[in-house]
Amino acid sequence: MTAPTRRRAARDPRRFAREFARLASDWTTLAVFAVLAAVWAVGFFDVLPKEIWVVDYPALVAAFFFDTLAANEFGARETSVFYPALAVFGYLQAMLVVAVARWLRGRFVESGE
Repeated sequence: MTAPTRRRAARDPRRFAREFARLASDWTTLAVFAVLAAVWAVGFFDVLPKEIWVVDYPALVAAFFFDTLAANEFGARETSVFYPALAVFGYLQAMLVVAVARWLRGRFVESGE
């Protein structure tokens, strides 16, 4: 039996699941999520202008979409889905930020360009 080729190993779905779980449980992801939550909170409580929410824009848009979908299609009470969806999409946004930052670091910093 031969060892799997590099190309086949790169497409292994278990590898993707392990990397996703590792990224989701990383301290860096949690720190970025805390920063995103703090940015949302200072805008919500008018410490800073609401324009600071541009940082949280992808998570806010997704949460508004799912809240509207739940209210219109399933009769959910207004904003009952918004805050849980904001937390989920905020965490996914934090994971994406960390993944892109690591990719950029590996691409430019470690290669010496």
